[in-house]
Amino acid sequence: MQISVTFRQIEPSEALKNYVTDRLNKFKRYLDGPVEAHVVLGLEKFRHLADVTIDSNGHIIKGKEENTDMYAAIDLVMDKIDIQLKKFRDKMRSAKGDHRRSAVPAPAEAEATRALPAIRRKQVEVPALQLDDAVELIQSGNDHLLVFTNVANGNLNILYRRPDGNYVLVEPDLG
Repeated sequence: MQISVTFRQIEPSEALKNYVTDRLNKFKRYLDGPVEAHVVLGLEKFRHLADVTIDSNGHIIKGKEENTDMYAAIDLVMDKIDIQLKKFRDKMRSAKGDHRRSAVPAPAEAEATRALPAIRRKQVEVPALQLDDAVELIQSGNDHLLVFTNVANGNLNILYRRPDGNYVLVEPDLG
């Protein structure tokens, strides 16, 4: 892990640099490949600022904290980084796990897919009509949808009225 510590408006301290380095080295277990960490420690009036940016194989993790004590600000930002790294690690593990799964869903997933909203069933008679008659029938009634057998070709058709008043004829391919 390559670590760079920058001090802004504060006297450079080897103790602070070592403290930051020790805290960052604990994150090695979450990261693989080349890792760069850039830490900016600064002072604005009485606020101590700690800003951390970690780049691990193109994945950037950032955290920023402020406190009245520099060590407390470092601890707070490292806690944030730790949480983000754990989430990132879990995300990577779950993504890798998805590729290894079989095509059969797990029992919990199967139950979730079975939980459909309440479906009301309605059996309807499918009349044999010409298209003109179907349009007249749908115009005269309150229904927005009509399923019928088209007399011209003998196929099942669906005619529905859109909210803008236009009609759509659906000719399913049952082949």
